[in-house]
Amino acid sequence: MRIRKVTTADIGLLCPVFVDMERHYEGAGAIGEAEVRARLGRFLRSGHGIMLVAVDDGALGILSMFEMFPGVALRPVWFMKELYVAERARSRGIGEALIREAAKIVVEQGGSRLDFTTGRDNSGAQRFYSRVGAGEVECVVLRFDEAALARLAQQETELLPE
Repeated sequence: MRIRKVTTADIGLLCPVFVDMERHYEGAGAIGEAEVRARLGRFLRSGHGIMLVAVDDGALGILSMFEMFPGVALRPVWFMKELYVAERARSRGIGEALIREAAKIVVEQGGSRLDFTTGRDNSGAQRFYSRVGAGEVECVVLRFDEAALARLAQQETELLPE
């Protein structure tokens, strides 16, 4: 197995992992391969963030992360959006290998930390992250969902007088 950065040439390689991930999280109504190809292609062509893939005879797992600025002392902070290992490849050290490669990149880029979230009810993920050295921080996660974003985008901003 090896881990490397993803390129647009990897879309076909990654599709099975993303379809698996969507079914894992969303169930039977998950999006299909054609939509995965389109969305993944758009993301990879955008140049936003870094995506890693663990591969052997196919894709085993992915990790995506993004640099954010500013962080503490104006150093970058990275955010890991997704770490997913295909069901067929779990319990082989692939998640840990992906995290280690991400850590190398963050350190090389001068980052001060790697932040991420997991579901409060996802005790398996919490045990895994704790085992590889992550610490839990007190934080309130807020979100504008799709409907809230649409409302905000349509509203006019009125500035208050000085």
